[in-house]
This record gives sequence, C-alpha cells and structure tokens, in this order.
Amino acid sequence: MPQPQPGLFTVHTHLHFHQFLTLKPGTKPSEVVAAVTRARMDSSWIGGPNIVWGFGPDLWRSLMPESTPADVANFEGIHGIDGVSAPATQWDIWVWCHGSEYDVVWEAARYIHIALADVCDLQEDLQCYKAADSRDPIGFIDGSENPALDEALEVSLVPDGEPGAAGTSVFIQKWIHNLPAFDALSLEGQEDVFGRSKADSIEMEDDVKPATSHVARNVILDAEGNERHIFRLNTPFASVDEVGTLFIGCTRETDRLNTMLSRMFGTSGDGLTDHLTKFSTPVTGSWFFAPSMNDLTAAFGGINALPDEIIVSGGVEINPDEAKELGADINLPAQAPTAPVSAQAEVQTSSSPGSLNIGSLMGESSYLTTENDDEA
Repeated sequence: MPQPQPGLFTVHTHLHFHQFLTLKPGTKPSEVVAAVTRARMDSSWIGGPNIVWGFGPDLWRSLMPESTPADVANFEGIHGIDGVSAPATQWDIWVWCHGSEYDVVWEAARYIHIALADVCDLQEDLQCYKAADSRDPIGFIDGSENPALDEALEVSLVPDGEPGAAGTSVFIQKWIHNLPAFDALSLEGQEDVFGRSKADSIEMEDDVKPATSHVARNVILDAEGNERHIFRLNTPFASVDEVGTLFIGCTRETDRLNTMLSRMFGTSGDGLTDHLTKFSTPVTGSWFFAPSMNDLTAAFGGINALPDEIIVSGGVEINPDEAKELGADINLPAQAPTAPVSAQAEVQTSSSPGSLNIGSLMGESSYLTTENDDEA
C-alpha cells in the first residue's frame, strides 16, 4: 500500500524553509530526474529535517503520467469582484524543509538549492515559522477548521487504487497582511472579519456570523449537507517590512479548494467576497502534486539510489553514461553531508529511526507527529 510523505503530517515544527523553482528553458526530463535525485540524496541524513517535495502539474504529469490524478491542473488565477483577485504564478517545483534546529533545516535547504541550480531558477525563497499556539501574525489562531487526524488523512490523500494514490494536491499562496489597517479595527470588527473570537478561536453562531467572514466563505457543503474539509499547513512569515502567511492547502479533490477560492474572491455567483481580502492580499498562486513516497522512489530512486535504479514510469531513464554526461555524478553511492553538531547530537539522543529508515514511520497508528526531523 503506498504511503504519503510523512513531512506533510509532521506538525508543530517551528522552523520552515520553502523554495519555489521553475525549470530553465530547454531542460530535459532526464536532467530533472538527475537533479532531483541528487538533491534528495544530498539533503537526507539521520537527524535531518522533514522534507516535502511537490511538483507542478505539467512537470509531474510529464514524469509520472500514470501516477497523476486527472483533476491536477495548473492554477490559472482568479479575477474577482470588488477589486480582489488571486494571481497565478504557476511554478514547477516546491521543496519544504522544516524542523527544530535552524542550522539543520537551513543546511538541507542549501544542499537542495545547489543540486537543483543547473536545471532550475529560484523564484521564491521563504523562511517561515510556526507559533506555539499557531497564531498568525494577524493575531488569530490559524488552522482551527482543520479536521482531526483520521479525517485529515482522508480529505488529503488520493485513495488507494487511484492514480497518484497516497499523494495529495497542494495549493499554495503567499498572502501579505496589511497589519496597520487591520489593527485599526475594533476587536469586534476584527472578529467579524474572521467569524471567530480572537482570544480562543470560538466560531460565531450562524445567526450572528457575517456572511462575508473568512469562516463563512470557506465552509463548503456537499449535497447531503456535510462539510467538505481540506487540510491546512499554513506557515507565517515576518520581517520588519513584510508580514504574511504562506497558505498551504492539501486536498484529494481540487474542486474543494477551487470552490473555496471562488467564494473568497466573489466568483461563486452570490456577489459576496471574503472580507479578509480587504486586509490581506495574495501575491502568488500555484498548484503542486506531492506524490507518495512510493512514487517519489519510482521517479527518482531511493535516497541512496544508483543510476540503474532510477526509472520513471513515463519513460525517462537515467543510465550511468547519461549520468556522467549530465554531470549528475550519481553512479556512485550517495555521500550524505556531515550533519551539523546540533543534528549529530539529535541523532545520538533521538529514538526516531531517521530518514534512512523512514518506512518504519508508516506502521504507527498515527501519521501526525511533532518533532520528527527526517526526510518526508
């Protein structure tokens, strides 16, 4: 049975590095395979951070067509009403490194960047954090609408037996907050924007909750009146001059998120928008597919793969001679980088099996963990 990337379900890590990349013009599929293979090998060591790989719909479909859900498609952007819109910046690769130690997470992200530099251009490099109580910089607790564990797996992962099983479609937007404007609202006004109390994130009753609140616009129902959830993995970011949230939404059915977006930006037909868009603006937007661990291995080989193990179902194959021509140097066993002192200490004290034995994570009754800094 295919297994998801565990880093998607490893919560409460507080350091996050996101890289968004596009392929250089003329890049061959075999060059992508070689570069990603090297990046995965170089960034994986016992005690290393969680690493999640996502691929733009067109790229993943070109590499693994038999493992791509039919509804996975590029984001086209949304031209909303009342001056709000969601721009499309469809990128090809998203890599998310997260963990507890800054130097460990940073070093893995750096090795990935180096390995991909010959075939990809870096479009966005964003360092994020996670507050202990999951508060967004705007002051409200984020993720209150997230489902419990069992449902999180159900709503996120493609079912077994379907193309892309145990993978998930991930929609990502970078939102910039206008804190001065939001802070100028009264507490009641702020809570009306969200549809929740600010102190303890209690949802308002339907008879007092504004129809334009963030909660109201993002709650969608099926034909039987049951709520259709997604799984949110948002990570905030902040500097002295820019504050915001990287929205990360996982779903097994892209129409769930597309429906939420249409309701937020006023294209659902009822003439309403999400009033959070008056104080927060999306500046990027991309769909990615985060494949299962099984499909990652099928596409790029194992973490210590040799060239004859790297075969892609779409017909892309790397052999030793081609590897040499590409400069991938993958016809030798991978040499894992030396982990920083802090990571070495973690290896000595942690009971976790580490990234080189990641399959053992899957036998647990719960995918959701809190401090498992291994490749996912």
